[in-house]
Amino acid sequence: MAELAATISVHAQFPINVVPNTELDLDPTNWEWKQSLAFPVDRLNSLGFSLKLYKWIRYATGIVIGARGELCTCNSSNPVPIDYDSGLSAVSIDLYYHTTDQEKCHMFPIDPELADTRTVTSSQTSTRRDDFWEDVEVRDGSGVVTGDYAMMCDAVHLFPHSKGDTV
Repeated sequence: MAELAATISVHAQFPINVVPNTELDLDPTNWEWKQSLAFPVDRLNSLGFSLKLYKWIRYATGIVIGARGELCTCNSSNPVPIDYDSGLSAVSIDLYYHTTDQEKCHMFPIDPELADTRTVTSSQTSTRRDDFWEDVEVRDGSGVVTGDYAMMCDAVHLFPHSKGDTV
């Protein structure tokens, strides 16, 4: 039987109950651990976009969660951050992204209008869009996540320009 590839699973806390237009309930009983991200170890190593991959995982998790935190190997109330300078584990592990109460308050919302479907972005090709793709191709040379040839990839903005510079 083939062995499963090693994976780093990152868990973060999310509130169980959120009441609109009220302060976030920071009581520990209102928060639960949920798996947020999973990274195949061999893929992270092969991409080579960081010499300190645990730091990169912490950064990526912070972007997704919208709050600063620390990666730890346990979900206890007294967590100890991992050694961010060490190499990735060769076996699958679970990491827990611990945030302070102050940071938890920043989690909701990052941009309440981000998913606004009334904002329309054009799918038509323009000189500006072609230039953007070519600039990204020259800069990165291949797909940043997949490593595929640039011709097989698409270049996109994480946030549409229509959202402005405030996000």
